[in-house]
Amino acid sequence: MHFRLDQLAKNILRDFFVLVGAAETEVEVPAGDAQRIDVWHVPDPALLRAHPEIEPGLLRSMAAEAGMVEVFSAAPGAAELHGCMRKRYQWHHTLELRAERALQLPSAWIVSAGRPDGVLRDFGFVQDASGLEGLYAGPAPGWRIHAVVIAELPRVRGTVLLRLLGAPRVRRAALRDLAALPGDAWERRVAMPWLVRLSFEVPEQLLPGLPSEERDFVMETREWFEQFTARKVAAGVEAGLKEAVEEAKKEAKKEAEREAEQRAEEAKREAEQRAEEAKREAEQRARRLTARMCELRLGRPLTEAETAALGERLARLQETRVAEVLLSFSAEALATWLADPNAT
Repeated sequence: MHFRLDQLAKNILRDFFVLVGAAETEVEVPAGDAQRIDVWHVPDPALLRAHPEIEPGLLRSMAAEAGMVEVFSAAPGAAELHGCMRKRYQWHHTLELRAERALQLPSAWIVSAGRPDGVLRDFGFVQDASGLEGLYAGPAPGWRIHAVVIAELPRVRGTVLLRLLGAPRVRRAALRDLAALPGDAWERRVAMPWLVRLSFEVPEQLLPGLPSEERDFVMETREWFEQFTARKVAAGVEAGLKEAVEEAKKEAKKEAEREAEQRAEEAKREAEQRAEEAKREAEQRARRLTARMCELRLGRPLTEAETAALGERLARLQETRVAEVLLSFSAEALATWLADPNAT
């Protein structure tokens, strides 16, 4: 997904799961390469009971047990599904190592704006037993995986947050539905701060340079928010909305600064890693060259013991001293020097 749309999806889902438990975005999965789970959540039964306003339905089902959520703006294919499963199994292994006991496999929710026909067909997904349109279950309960096709979800209150993450037509309808909810609706508390932020965090002069999908979404959200604000002003709540907008702008600026600092730190770590690798490679080349010079001086290949001794001398006496020995010692003296563990 494009960066801002991706972040909007993760932030809205995370803030929903935070209502009923613990949740994080961009959870790093230890592995040989960088892998990150879009949203990882762990429910708190007490918080679930404390929020009866979250009616039984798709979101409450997603929040009922620990699981990962992967969001796709385009329909994922087989490779993307395998990637999600790899992350899940690696993360499950990491959790079991931390807990030092066996744990239930986390649930996996694949949320797609469009219908992933190939994945649904080739991996045996079927309509979920709940009968909800747009919700598909894996071929057997043991797989603990569901696919959510946003474009097929019914236009009801229980799906409004998910529909905000859909394609333009679905998203526009969801924005209208969100605006029509009561002023104290929990869905508005979750989504509004991020929608307001998205409306104002991109300067006007930068809009033409955005990818078309991201630019259209920003413009749609800005237009929607302006219309929403106008209606609220007419209802006599202008001051409160202005305060919310200013707060969202401040939060957007702080978040942008935090993201810039994070990217700078990551770039610094990468540069240091590359420098360290270059240093090790240079040292290895120098050792190979020194060994070759020893062999030329001796007129024969180094023995295994001599190779080990040469490495020890380079580490203990440094390259300058070893170079002096190579340049000034005869072949016999060099062989004796290598054989002496206390040579200087």
